[in-house]
Amino acid sequence: MKRLLAMVLVLMMAAALLPASAEAPLEITMAVSENTLQPILQDTVNIKFIQEKFGIHINLQAIPSSDYQTKIASFFNTNDLPDIIVGASLGTFQGIEDVDEMLVDLYDYRECLPTYFGLIEADDRINATKTYETMEEDGSKSLYLMRDLEYNRIDIAPIGQIRTDLLEEQGIPMPTNWDELYDAMLKIKEKHPDVYFFGSRAGTTRLIGALAYPMGSGGFGTFDGDRGMYYEKDLDKWIYGPSQAAFKDVIQYLANAWKDGLIDPDYQTSTRDELWEKISTGKVVYFKDNNSFLARVFQPAFDQAGQGWKMEIVPPLANKHTSTRELRYERDWSDGLVISKKCPEIERVLKMLDWCFTEEGVKVMNFGIEGETYYIDEEGHPMVVDSILEQTKDAVDQFNAIQSILGVGCWCWTPYIDEGTYLQTSGKLFIDLGEEIRGYTEAGLIDFKPLVPSFTTEENEKIAEIELRLDTIFDSQIDAFITGTRSMDEWDSFVAELNNNGVAELEELFNTAYKR
Repeated sequence: MKRLLAMVLVLMMAAALLPASAEAPLEITMAVSENTLQPILQDTVNIKFIQEKFGIHINLQAIPSSDYQTKIASFFNTNDLPDIIVGASLGTFQGIEDVDEMLVDLYDYRECLPTYFGLIEADDRINATKTYETMEEDGSKSLYLMRDLEYNRIDIAPIGQIRTDLLEEQGIPMPTNWDELYDAMLKIKEKHPDVYFFGSRAGTTRLIGALAYPMGSGGFGTFDGDRGMYYEKDLDKWIYGPSQAAFKDVIQYLANAWKDGLIDPDYQTSTRDELWEKISTGKVVYFKDNNSFLARVFQPAFDQAGQGWKMEIVPPLANKHTSTRELRYERDWSDGLVISKKCPEIERVLKMLDWCFTEEGVKVMNFGIEGETYYIDEEGHPMVVDSILEQTKDAVDQFNAIQSILGVGCWCWTPYIDEGTYLQTSGKLFIDLGEEIRGYTEAGLIDFKPLVPSFTTEENEKIAEIELRLDTIFDSQIDAFITGTRSMDEWDSFVAELNNNGVAELEELFNTAYKR
């Protein structure tokens, strides 16, 4: 009897060491873009959990972010894809021949993805889902991209931010329209001739795009540096921004700012780090970009310098052409992951991905394991344990350092994103600014950026051809208008050149797809 009991105990101990999954072990590869602020680590707590729960081991193929898009293009050109590609978007595969033979159509596997489809086909997301469909030659629609979705996101918008200590110094009230902002800048510049107001971390179109929509025009919004097309809500259609009369006012505003010394001379070539340094050291005192940087980068730098500097959001400014408005990023993310048809045991892998959208999956894929990497506080918030906070306290960006250790977030491969860790790493200011952005959004002063319509392969090819022509013309001449080497009196001839290179056809392609 004792011998039998001993054998039972041995078998029980051996069983305890086996993965929770009863299925045979499976190994898959996943390509991930690696940002310098968030190194990609293997065998993080979530990967280990998935291996135990599903018997699936994920080998992360980390590729530097600077080379990522080139590498993805190579994957498709050679039809040698990893099992999963993270950080893909519609542009990743649109226009590629035989993409239906390379990527898994999620519509073919609905039964494996009940949680995911429940989210993306709900009333608040169904229109976005339709935008991400691909029109096939036979008229059917496929869905290849599993988008990253918001579970809990801090509100962010590329909105104006200004050093209010300088406004107070000159007795200037917070501006309420673009003319008042300009007058305030001139007054500050008179007192502080070495400061600038307009800069860019991503070239000319980034600077223009930050101003165009809130000034009553549009184009190049958020990070669309090569897309002048935008949705004009007052007209309920897509139009090409630079050819509109209101767009001229945007360029004239910048041309005046250049003449008056308000624009950073390095705006065309400045990198993010270079602009951050100028703002943090007081060389640039106005910023039209994400409010997250104000809370996480600039105000902490100001506080550390101890000079009493303070930067605050400029509430949405009235313009001369439309109702007051600003533009924020699309709801959810515009990228996500795609699955190769060569991926082994596709149904099993998809069921694992669907789990990522469940309540258990959200916790594991954003915070790890309760009691090991996080705990629940008295208000019900998941909080990273103190040991991880201590380990990352001296990091350049603590939030991303924590994300790296956990292997989570939009810079890794979390499909349903909870940004709750910001509560511990970014302080009350970041949360307050997010609530301010949310308030402006709910008041109708900030619009979510609409998703680009879904195009057929033929439409995509034609759009790419026209936009390349327009971008070449625009990029080669626009700085001349801003810096005064070309007179604004020549603007109409510039617009005529743009129109003669396919603006009407481009708008027709967009609006045909939009109405479809």
